[in-house]
Amino acid sequence: MRWLRKHEITLLEIPTYLPDINPIENVRSLIKNKLSKQYPRLHLMKGPENIVKKAIKEASAYCWELFDLKVFDTLAGSMVDRIKAIINTNEWYTKY
Repeated sequence: MRWLRKHEITLLEIPTYLPDINPIENVRSLIKNKLSKQYPRLHLMKGPENIVKKAIKEASAYCWELFDLKVFDTLAGSMVDRIKAIINTNEWYTKY
């Protein structure tokens, strides 16, 4: 904390869970959507745990490969707006 104060870095209190401003949550959601479209019955799979895990891992890897790199550029490019949203939310919390 002393180091942060010395370097004039202010910590923001971030609301507990706001997936809209977290690019990792956006990627997770995109993968989940692709999985449900490519493998609509995957969630119903039964069998030995190691076999089910392997099938999910392979399906997830396949869906990951389907992503257009522009998706990641868009998420990275939107970080400024995401941070502004955090700051605006933080200002709202401190007012009330």
